[in-house]
Amino acid sequence: MALKVLVTLALTLLASCTPHPAESQGVSGPPVRVRLLAGISQCTLVATDTPAVDIESQHGTRWVNLGTGGAIVVTAGDDGWRFNGALAGNGIVRVTPTAPGNVTLNGTAYRGQYRLIYTGDGKFDVINDVDIESYLQGVLPKELFADWRPEAYAAQAVIARTYALYEIKTNPAGKTFDLNPDQSSQVYGGMSAETPKSQTAVAQTRGVVVAYGPSGQEKIFKAYFSSCCGGVTSSAADVFNEAAIPPLEPKYNGATCSMSPKFSWGPVSFSKAELTRRIRSWGAKQGRSEANLPGVKNIEIASLNAYGRPRKFLITDTKGQQYSLSAEQLRWAINSDANGGPTILSGFFKPVDAGANILLTDGHGFGHGVGACQWCMQARALSGMNYEQIVLAAYPKTKLVRAY
Repeated sequence: MALKVLVTLALTLLASCTPHPAESQGVSGPPVRVRLLAGISQCTLVATDTPAVDIESQHGTRWVNLGTGGAIVVTAGDDGWRFNGALAGNGIVRVTPTAPGNVTLNGTAYRGQYRLIYTGDGKFDVINDVDIESYLQGVLPKELFADWRPEAYAAQAVIARTYALYEIKTNPAGKTFDLNPDQSSQVYGGMSAETPKSQTAVAQTRGVVVAYGPSGQEKIFKAYFSSCCGGVTSSAADVFNEAAIPPLEPKYNGATCSMSPKFSWGPVSFSKAELTRRIRSWGAKQGRSEANLPGVKNIEIASLNAYGRPRKFLITDTKGQQYSLSAEQLRWAINSDANGGPTILSGFFKPVDAGANILLTDGHGFGHGVGACQWCMQARALSGMNYEQIVLAAYPKTKLVRAY
């Protein structure tokens, strides 16, 4: 299938992104800000060449010489930053390596810059300002298995690029970062994680994203993905309470991802007492009424989507009161404070009352199930589909366009 390129892609969607310091690093595509570490009390930088380090404050910019050849332990307090105990002043610290990989953070190399922001009480965040194409090279190996097909890697590059660009654009003003390096955004391992396969996939698809909308008015969207759909995907409306659009509506994939070891799972047995404890814990963290759950009596499916995947569950307590949770909410509630006990992989299951226990049977898939299924992507790559076809199969009624 020939790639359909619309150079205009809603470039308005990207044009208003605030430039970041990574632009001075030989940017390939828009810059992205990844919060590598949050609320830490110290980190360790090791430089193989003297990096450019400055502390930017309301009083101007102060340059700091960190030197080379040893570990530099960074701490912070209300009185300012300290490098190996030496006070260096207040402000935003920027560390610019002389070459990619010349400065590691806690043993891991990242492209671009490091930006350290003090958040109070002796804590600070570390943010990686990096161009998006370099960022993606460190995402793919963390999101996919090393032996997966190159076309699956290329499809993931398009999807991850779209997701990142959407986050860049839609983050609120004043936020100091765009993405986290874990499953709350996309898993990112930096330069240390890169492989020839990830580098090739990113280069092959440079600037390509998936977009939805009327012809000539296509825009990128939050291109969700998860590991294994178990045969049926979820709706973004059901899982994330977001406006439903066709690319993120439920779809039937059947046995496409059945080679995943997590395509089917269960049964998993929980005592009602243990479920009560976990759901209470989750409810307390979320500020919900489940925090005062007197005891679980039963759990049942309240509604299914068009292809049979649960949308909502109903918990009935020992006093007859009922609580409605989405399938994803129930997954997180059941997995809350597991303390080494069993957990579940998705909200795609059937609960069965077994007296003092509840059995979760007929489990399918791994993850929230919205959007692209990574195991479906690999299966389609193995069947001979190219990355364009794989992406379009994952997101109905979309097209591939070039954003830059």
